[in-house]
Amino acid sequence: MKVTVLHGSPRRGKNSDTLAERFLEGLNLSGKHVVEHFHINELQIAPCQGCLSCSDPPHNCKIQDDMQGIYNAYRASDIIVWASPMYWGYLTAQLKLVQDRMEALAWSGFENKTFAVLFTYRHHYQSAAGMFKRIAPHFKIDLHILECCTYDPETSRDIPIDELPEKLDEAYSLGVELGKV
Repeated sequence: MKVTVLHGSPRRGKNSDTLAERFLEGLNLSGKHVVEHFHINELQIAPCQGCLSCSDPPHNCKIQDDMQGIYNAYRASDIIVWASPMYWGYLTAQLKLVQDRMEALAWSGFENKTFAVLFTYRHHYQSAAGMFKRIAPHFKIDLHILECCTYDPETSRDIPIDELPEKLDEAYSLGVELGKV
């Protein structure tokens, strides 16, 4: 199975990346998979220009940047992992760039994937989750969302993901489940 991991956090190795690692550990119980990681903050990706040049076959984006590698990996993958902290209740700006640029694949190539969406958040994640839930039926996406609150409002303390073993176990179990498919 081929897997593409889109790391939305600008802070490599933190909470959402750790959830993705645990997911992949569970997935690998069913055998080794080909996994390609994209740390979006380290890539050069321009925003969508809304030009709709991608609406004509062969549905390619006219912007030539690091998004081309993501397009190729996405097309070849069975599972797409969207791992991101929530900033103001939504994906990071980095991952939102990727999401917007997926317009080129919306014409052809975006459909029939399995999404593992891994969110870490302080207060809200519902807007981002809602977007994935809205598009999943249209694109025939097998959608799995795992949200993890990494904030204690009573103490105003951010909680490191390693203090939330039940969420790490949940990510691992999701990987095991999707590895059986």
